[in-house]
Amino acid sequence: MASVYLQLCVAALLLDLCVKGEEITQTNAEFVFVSPQTANEVLSRPRRYNSGHLEEVLQKDSLERECLEEQCNMEEAREWFEDEQKTLEFWARYVDGDQCEPPPCQNAGKCQDGVSSYTCWCKPSFSGKNCEIVLAQQCSLDNGGCSHFCDMKQWQVECHCAPGYKLGPDQKTCTPTEPFSCGLVKTGTTTKSILTPRTSNSTQRNSSIQYDNYDLNLTMFYEYYDDSGVRDVPSDYQGDQGQVLEENEGSSSDNLTLWSTPNRTDPNAQHNADQRIVGGDEATPGQIPWQVALMEQRAGILRPMPFCGASLLSEVWVVTAAHCLIKRAGKTIRDDFFVRLGEHDVLQDEGQERDYSVSEKLIYPNYNYTKSPYDHDIALLRLSDPVLLSETRRPICLGPRTFSETILRTVPASLVSGWGRLRFQGPESPRLQKLEVPYVDRTVCKASSRESITRLMFCAGYAQEQKDSCQGDSGGPHATNYKGTWFLTGIVSWGEECARDGKYGVYTRISQYYKWIAYKTGMKGKRTERSRKVKS
Repeated sequence: MASVYLQLCVAALLLDLCVKGEEITQTNAEFVFVSPQTANEVLSRPRRYNSGHLEEVLQKDSLERECLEEQCNMEEAREWFEDEQKTLEFWARYVDGDQCEPPPCQNAGKCQDGVSSYTCWCKPSFSGKNCEIVLAQQCSLDNGGCSHFCDMKQWQVECHCAPGYKLGPDQKTCTPTEPFSCGLVKTGTTTKSILTPRTSNSTQRNSSIQYDNYDLNLTMFYEYYDDSGVRDVPSDYQGDQGQVLEENEGSSSDNLTLWSTPNRTDPNAQHNADQRIVGGDEATPGQIPWQVALMEQRAGILRPMPFCGASLLSEVWVVTAAHCLIKRAGKTIRDDFFVRLGEHDVLQDEGQERDYSVSEKLIYPNYNYTKSPYDHDIALLRLSDPVLLSETRRPICLGPRTFSETILRTVPASLVSGWGRLRFQGPESPRLQKLEVPYVDRTVCKASSRESITRLMFCAGYAQEQKDSCQGDSGGPHATNYKGTWFLTGIVSWGEECARDGKYGVYTRISQYYKWIAYKTGMKGKRTERSRKVKS
């Protein structure tokens, strides 16, 4: 009986609690239940830290325990991986997430995560932070595919042409727009020297260029290039005419004879058709139409003779070596000469020759004959009248600094020419000679000479072969052919004897003087003086 009574009491008590619970739920639910966000904060499981007891000793290293369930430092991660590279990769993701998600690298580049950064490892044909730059479309690779000058505009190649040319439909090639555009040779055949000493053999190759007549649209394209290597010159500088100069006696540090001085040898010395300017070949008439001869009347000789060479830059401007203008006897700037174009055989009147007087001589401002007859060895000559251009009288192209320096170093060989001596202290050549010479590495160049080889000079030629420019060639062109157009890359300056073993010809580096030439001649995109063109 007592047991039945106890069960009834318990049942009554439970019924009463249920009724009261329902009342509480209906009237005070807001005080019992909380929001899911608050509940999650209460029920969140914090990372467990080492208690400082024996976990590190009694338990095996666990990446999950060290860094995922707990907070770890880089040293603890390094203990787990036991590899520096894997540790760095893990730590970069652990600290701030994976910076390679989503993948930022383009063109199949591989992304490497870093702390607050990433690195894209690009395929060989691409570059840039995200491998977005196509190297095949850069000026640094094959000149961007441009025939003449290459410039980068918003990471894209932009080609430009020399005056007298226009871009073709492909926006890469340059097409001549004038009958006598610079740097072209239109002859039936041209000759190329075989690079073996003491041989008269040569190979023939055709070189015929068709001309299209387009309207000339000259732009200020040269301003796209950095030519800061040459200091600006005063706007009122008019050259050093009349300046008294002292000869730098004893400047040579060895017993070798330097041949930079103009020729004074009788050109009527015995001529042998097989002789060449120290291993060169006789040029074909009209093959080097920008070749200029600086002519003087010598005592006892009826015909004027060349004493130095030069190059035609435009209808009214000629560039030569500064030392050619020094008159040693009076130690002043000489004025007893004239300019001749279209010359080939100085002993014959061939009908193509044209003579011009000089109205202005501009020697580079930093040229100091007393300090060094060879440093800054460059001068400009302004002609009194425009040149009558023809197939045998045509200017050579002038490229911006970076372009000129690049082709000088990369093109296998360049062409030098002149009427200089056929051998050291030998007779001069009455006919124009030419010679292909390779560029010489600057370290080799400097080691070959006791004279100072400055950054404004470069060497070209052969260490063991008897091929070289020589006395009387000074001031003449060092020309480089790039994709069918000839550009002036140097000026014949000086050397230690001629074709001597272990010695090279030294040339003025024309790329260093582009800014000065453009400033003085006004050739920075347009020609201010133009002449009528005649064929003869």
